[in-house]
Amino acid sequence: MTQAGLVLSLLAAMLAAFSASAATVSIAADRMAEVDGKRMFILGLYENPADDAVLDEVAAAGFNLVRAAGKTEALDRLHRRGLGAWINTGSAIDLSVNVANKEQSLREMVDDYAQHPALYVWEVPDEALWNCWYSAVNWRRGIEPSAQRKLVDALTDKALAAALREQRDQANELYHRGDFAAGEELADDIWRKLGKESSIRNISIANSRERADKMCGGMKLGYDLLRKIDPAHPVWMNHAPRNQIAQLAAFNEGADIVGCDIYPVPVYKTGHSDLYDRSLSAAGSYTRRMQEAAPGKPVWMVLQGFGWADLDKDATEEKIEENPRPTLKQSRFMAYNTIVRGARGILYWGTAYIEKDSELWKNLMILVRELAGRQPLLSAPDSPIVKEVTLAQTWGSVDRGVEVLAKDVDGKTWFIVANEYPGVLTYTLHGLEALNGTTYADAEADREATVQDGTLSLTIRGQGIQILAPQPERPAA
Repeated sequence: MTQAGLVLSLLAAMLAAFSASAATVSIAADRMAEVDGKRMFILGLYENPADDAVLDEVAAAGFNLVRAAGKTEALDRLHRRGLGAWINTGSAIDLSVNVANKEQSLREMVDDYAQHPALYVWEVPDEALWNCWYSAVNWRRGIEPSAQRKLVDALTDKALAAALREQRDQANELYHRGDFAAGEELADDIWRKLGKESSIRNISIANSRERADKMCGGMKLGYDLLRKIDPAHPVWMNHAPRNQIAQLAAFNEGADIVGCDIYPVPVYKTGHSDLYDRSLSAAGSYTRRMQEAAPGKPVWMVLQGFGWADLDKDATEEKIEENPRPTLKQSRFMAYNTIVRGARGILYWGTAYIEKDSELWKNLMILVRELAGRQPLLSAPDSPIVKEVTLAQTWGSVDRGVEVLAKDVDGKTWFIVANEYPGVLTYTLHGLEALNGTTYADAEADREATVQDGTLSLTIRGQGIQILAPQPERPAA
């Protein structure tokens, strides 16, 4: 064999070995991810730190999934640390337009990266459904009116200025009435009378549904193709905390895993949630909502790894004080609240905006180490043992209650308990006859109780978490 032939033979052997080590990711019947057959609760990070020391810290904390650019070097870097990766397909997944080129892009991505052992999941464009609406609403209801008023106020022709102000008010009134097409025509006419062109063309609230439906169909086609050419890696779709169940459900047909981002700190102030619940328990509310929009599919929730003031590089001290970062207690509650509500994964967004010696970063490492240390619990099968949860009488209205998730860990039942109500509650679990005499304790919450007559009763702090572990039998006195 020639030297060139030997080199080619060695390269082929190396490629074959590399291909054999590619990760296979599947979804178990109970919606838990399985990586090469091993059950895994996902602990993910959107930030891929450029600093190797920080990435080492991420791996040591117990994260198992990190965003990666579509580059082999980026995947290699994660794989060396035992980290899985996800790659975003970008607009290539939407086959509603430019079909041939996008199909080619999808095939090239699969050819380039599907055999890499670090790749776990493909992700489609972030908040795709919401952005079909938000781009238009943000422009037509916010940016455009402000820009037009500024130009109108600068006019020297006072009669024209008065007429355009009235026209602007009429457009706003039409928006309030839901007559979007008519309001947008008036807004477009204002640009013409100003002798200007809109800086953003063809952005319309009136055709947002049409554009969303088109994208939805295109993304389903792209999903079908991607899963056909790469059956070893599921597709994940992250939503904004917006839109109706039917809209979400239609888009979710183009994904194997769904979820949404929700960042409610400071509570009742951010407006990130448009549900009535804008407290910390919005994390659980949206987890439930995502499950309703994708029955039988895993939900991975994206939680807050930043403070809202961090997104504004010019934030004043007052704004920073009014928009604090989540505390460890808050982050811990939100994480377990999503878990109790059925999440099979948690990912953090926004850490790229915070210092790596900050309290929030340190707290997230503490929390993820805790969650990773409980991987056998979090990835264990759910148990249907709890038949009912009742609450003792108290002084409050109790519009939210205690949520409980039972887990079967190596033949023993554990309970994860989240009190979504902001006040202290006493709860009782019913249906536990098979556990009579078993004592449960949570060292963190300093609580302990024994199952009697098929019931277990404990008191839990407002928006508190309890991890109830079965205790070894105590020798008879």
